[in-house]
Amino acid sequence: MTSKATAIFNWRATAAGGAPRTIPWEAIAAGVLVAILVEVTAALAGFGLFDDLLATGSGPNAAPLLSPAGLFWVVAAPAAFAAGGFASARLADAAGAREAALCGLLTFSTALLVTVLVQAERPPALVGRSLGPVGAAVSSLATAARLEAPRHAGGSPALPREVQAFLDRANAGRSQQASEAETAAAYATILAGIAETADAGAVGAAVTAIETASGMARSAAERRLLDWQRQNDRDLRIARRAADRAAGELAAGCFTAFLALLAALLAAVAGGLVGRPRERALEMLAS
Repeated sequence: MTSKATAIFNWRATAAGGAPRTIPWEAIAAGVLVAILVEVTAALAGFGLFDDLLATGSGPNAAPLLSPAGLFWVVAAPAAFAAGGFASARLADAAGAREAALCGLLTFSTALLVTVLVQAERPPALVGRSLGPVGAAVSSLATAARLEAPRHAGGSPALPREVQAFLDRANAGRSQQASEAETAAAYATILAGIAETADAGAVGAAVTAIETASGMARSAAERRLLDWQRQNDRDLRIARRAADRAAGELAAGCFTAFLALLAALLAAVAGGLVGRPRERALEMLAS
């Protein structure tokens, strides 16, 4: 009695007798191997032909569609999967069009899964970038969490370091234990007053902290805080523009990967149809 698990991996072929035929995984594996090797070989050629191909495909700098690297992958990926689909259908001795198309589809799906699993293991850069648009999309999406624009004081690390250095100089003559506790409290208060969302109370507390720590006049403390606020606002604008630019590049790269994979899927199915042994196809037509 055929188990349910086995039945899932069976299809009903139109060959003689109409008996169930198991999916030819050996042929599918061979097609996947052919597709990956063709794509890696094409990538090595592309690295020599296009300067931006090796520089893109990792992080948010995935190649946009209208670029030499993006157009290269849109052409190379379908060619590789067409070769893989052809090999799998020919080795599986696929007779019918449906059987051959399924060979191409399974070749594409398995190769896509293998590529994602390889990328998840963080392979060497040359291997990762040789795996085409899938490798570019996976590595790019892995960095998406770092693309969020900063929302707190200190758009760059320079400003918090400057505040800390200011407080260290102001507390140089005090006892170490008292100085550390007071410096930590003053540091947090000043950063809260520098933030672009600071209200009047936070700004007043920050001015008082600067005045108490340094001994300067309140007007001088207000000017110092105003300078830090302006610097923070400038750093945040720069950081947000950079994050927006990186997010746009990531979106363009993922769209390129989608188009390349869609073309690769169609090419794999077409390769499977073309890969049918001619004599078997003629037998099916004659019958």
